[in-house]
Amino acid sequence: MNDSDSGAPLVGPARTKQIVSRLMALRPRPKQAIELFAADAQWSLNGDPAKWAFAGHRANCDSILAFLQAFTVEFEQLDLRVLSLVIDDDQACVQYELRVRHRGTRREDVIPGLCFVRLQGERIAEVNELIDSERLFSLRESRC
Repeated sequence: MNDSDSGAPLVGPARTKQIVSRLMALRPRPKQAIELFAADAQWSLNGDPAKWAFAGHRANCDSILAFLQAFTVEFEQLDLRVLSLVIDDDQACVQYELRVRHRGTRREDVIPGLCFVRLQGERIAEVNELIDSERLFSLRESRC
């Protein structure tokens, strides 16, 4: 098969790896990261949106940018280490660890995550991200 389900040509595993690696590197810089996305891109983050504003589904670049910026306002992203990257044509699965510091409490931790990315041509069409939200939540709590 030469084309993805969207009809856009597959970019191939090497180019997919470059784009996904760039996304992970640019995560702390939302305005640069958003340039990698298709206009109608989607991003889903695990969790209950009623309990955690970061959780849920975003259905366009504006909402993805707002999410990434809000995350960056609350959490300083100190380091992102890719543990494994599996590529299948225009799709990727990234296992990573994100070292963050809560900007209010100044507490730090390393948060494990898993990110599924699908490209549409040279642009990111979809991201589904799973993180340890309970561990991230715990950084909001002050310690006496």
